[in-house]
Amino acid sequence: MAIDQSIIGRKTEVYTREVEKGHIRRFVEAIGDDHPIYVDEAYAASTPYRGIIAPPTFATTLTMDAPNPLKSVPGFEMRRVLHGEQEYIFHRPMRPGDKYWIQSEIVDVYDRQGSSGRMTFIVIETVARDINNLPVVTGRSTIVYRQDI
Repeated sequence: MAIDQSIIGRKTEVYTREVEKGHIRRFVEAIGDDHPIYVDEAYAASTPYRGIIAPPTFATTLTMDAPNPLKSVPGFEMRRVLHGEQEYIFHRPMRPGDKYWIQSEIVDVYDRQGSSGRMTFIVIETVARDINNLPVVTGRSTIVYRQDI
């Protein structure tokens, strides 16, 4: 099934996530990062951040089990998807106790011919905003949809 540019602009509903101290702790244990800024309140209070912050890659957890703007695309098959690229823009640190309102949007779709066939690249931008509607982190994920498998 061909994916075309008509899906640009599709958005998920807005959903919320609360950053929890225990979630940050389990995440840093899982990735093996023992920097005290993520878990030691006394140390973190003495830094310019004045408290615990989440590591940058923690932003990935904000979209786990979240709505997907591709879900409603007719004929879309997850078995054809490869993760192509991920980037983040951090507007400020994520902190325990913060609650974010998150929405994802398809912002670009383009085709390329590869050695194994035609591929469609789909760029999804996800923005997490705080209670004041200010961005905290913006993620851009590029997925590769293999047409010829």
